[in-house]
Amino acid sequence: MRESPPTRKIRYGLSSLSISFSKRSHLNKRKLVRDIATQSSPQQTVTHKSLHDSSHLENSNTPNMITAINSRSNEYLSNRRYYQYPTSSSCPSTKHNKSVKNTLLGLWQSFNTDELQLSSSSPVDSKYFEDHVKKNNQSRKAFSNVVTIFLTPTQVKQERNQWIQLVGHDGTFKTGIHDGYILKELCEHERHCCKLLQNDLLKDFVPKYNGTVQDEEGKLFIEIEDLLATFHEPSIMDCKIGVRTYLEEELDKSERNPEPRTDLYNKMIAIDYLAPTEKEHEEKKILKSRYMIWRESLSSSQNLGFRIEAIQKSDGLMSKEFQRIKGHNDVKKQLSEFIANSFPRAIQYLERLIKLRSACIRSNFFQTHELIGSSLLFVHDENKASIWMIDFGKTRLLPNNIHITHEKPWIRGSHEDGYLFGLDNLISILREIINEL
Repeated sequence: MRESPPTRKIRYGLSSLSISFSKRSHLNKRKLVRDIATQSSPQQTVTHKSLHDSSHLENSNTPNMITAINSRSNEYLSNRRYYQYPTSSSCPSTKHNKSVKNTLLGLWQSFNTDELQLSSSSPVDSKYFEDHVKKNNQSRKAFSNVVTIFLTPTQVKQERNQWIQLVGHDGTFKTGIHDGYILKELCEHERHCCKLLQNDLLKDFVPKYNGTVQDEEGKLFIEIEDLLATFHEPSIMDCKIGVRTYLEEELDKSERNPEPRTDLYNKMIAIDYLAPTEKEHEEKKILKSRYMIWRESLSSSQNLGFRIEAIQKSDGLMSKEFQRIKGHNDVKKQLSEFIANSFPRAIQYLERLIKLRSACIRSNFFQTHELIGSSLLFVHDENKASIWMIDFGKTRLLPNNIHITHEKPWIRGSHEDGYLFGLDNLISILREIINEL
């Protein structure tokens, strides 16, 4: 084994072993492999039950699968430092990996279980314990090395989830139940949109949707594709798309029940202390409608149809300080810095935006919905770049008598969102960057 790569030798040996071991090990439970690896508990259980969808948006009687997850820290997984092996097409197939992972985790658990039983039972003869450890030390080391290799993709996936957490609210995202998925806090409107988009022309531009999940605290999540799963050390940018991020009904509600709010006043002065009026300074409160309209006027949302919300680079540097980035040239500068003045990367982003625009104008979903507060997620690493539509919590079906162009300026009651207006400006700015490069 020393004359050839040790990883390959161990993998082949364990692949053949998995056939016989899986038949007799009560610890080798395929359904628990994903949860053991990601939730880091060696004693996790997974239960399933049906929950009827109570959404008022759909008339469906199909039950959703709900999963409860119980997890505690796993000392071995949390303390071990892993090397981040990049994934590629040369890696073993998913089915093969799962089979070997299944066997490895079962064996590793059996080793740990034996030791725990010895150490946690009534006092044991010390010589017997030392002999037991010595006897199993060689095989334990071998399996430790292999388990490390096969759990590496999962550890990398946990780190990738932290990227998404940076552009969301705390607690919004969790590790998914299935490989390549994440959990996002349930919003019925977003869940409904995700289901519809799976059968629309825009399906290749949105995360895959995998149903509804319930955690151990009873909190509901939707399970959607982890868009960062195929990227290695990615840089990401969240762009709010459209001329406004508030619904017309939100404006109507705030005007019907005008209640000045201190939290919105504090948000306003944190950005610009001179923005409130003298009266608002005295009361230290402002109306929600006032704050929403003022907030959009600060950034490039109104004049360009999009604004940069947050950026995190592959080196870990993150910024959300884009509230005052409004002018064309300032926005272009930020985009240029984000793509690191890479010509191939700019081309990939431009081609993706052009394809997205083409799909939008042919999409039934796009033509029948008002997309408010939605984002475009830009992701790239050293080898590739792509863009997806995300965040559909404020997307609404248009009234029957309303048709919008997604391009015309918004006036109260028109429901125009400026989505295509924003796409066109993004395309135009990227073309300028490419020409300069």
